[in-house]
Amino acid sequence: DGFLSTSEGGGGSGASAAATTSSWIQKATLSDARRAVSCVEFSPRHLGLRLAAASADGAVRIYEALDTMNLSHWKLDGVIEDAAKDGSGPSPSQRHLQSSGGGVGSGGASPANSNEDLGVTSLSWCNGRFEPPTLVTGHSSSRVSVYRYDDSSRSWVEAIRLPNHATEGGVPRGVLDVAWAPNVGRSYHLIASCGKDNSLKVHRIKRGRVGSRQQAGGDGNGGGSAGGSSSALVYEDTQVLDRGEAWRCQWNVTGTVLASSVDGGSVRLWKSDFRGQWRLVSEAAGGAVDAAASAQNQ
Repeated sequence: DGFLSTSEGGGGSGASAAATTSSWIQKATLSDARRAVSCVEFSPRHLGLRLAAASADGAVRIYEALDTMNLSHWKLDGVIEDAAKDGSGPSPSQRHLQSSGGGVGSGGASPANSNEDLGVTSLSWCNGRFEPPTLVTGHSSSRVSVYRYDDSSRSWVEAIRLPNHATEGGVPRGVLDVAWAPNVGRSYHLIASCGKDNSLKVHRIKRGRVGSRQQAGGDGNGGGSAGGSSSALVYEDTQVLDRGEAWRCQWNVTGTVLASSVDGGSVRLWKSDFRGQWRLVSEAAGGAVDAAASAQNQ
């Protein structure tokens, strides 16, 4: 299931330090997931030592270290369940996901027969220092959702459902990766997502007033209110950057350049222009890099 490793190294000084070796030692095993764990990610530093683990059983589990000096003990601090599927389940205002560590539903049918059986496939934390704990998740059902922790109800709630990854015929396709851009002085947030529908998207959301939390909906045409929140987020728009099959996406440290890996061993770099439109600024092909490296070694 899930696991966490930390490094421990021996001390030393002077000449003996050169002979000191370090190794990774398993300190804890987090085995609450009922199916395969798809991804794990530590929270930003200002939120403390927390770890989010997404799994194929459709849940994201939030763990917190009880003592940062003793990593053998981790508390299950919250569970975000994938209980509301696209087109069914409770309304967004009813999707309060209790942080008491309650039960998680089973996966259902075989993954070979349904995208939804793969559960949550990716996640990414928001690193804004003035935001409550917030993360975005990508699902095999094509859904991209933003969850944040609500202090009043002491639970994780779905703040926004972003435009999903589906074919033109409305057939759900899985989400392969999501990435929340670092926020360096911006008044809005950027989230990148890529999926099996051969699209790379950048979603833009901003802070809203109390009660203005919205749902973008599966088609990205906007949606109604999803209930009040003291720290609301409002969906603004989505840009489709690429129609090639992107497998992974990642931001640079300032959140101004987006990198995506595509079929054929290429990495593409995207940057927003002065009009706010994202453009392809560079592409590194794997074959060209290998050829250059071989020529340099000769």
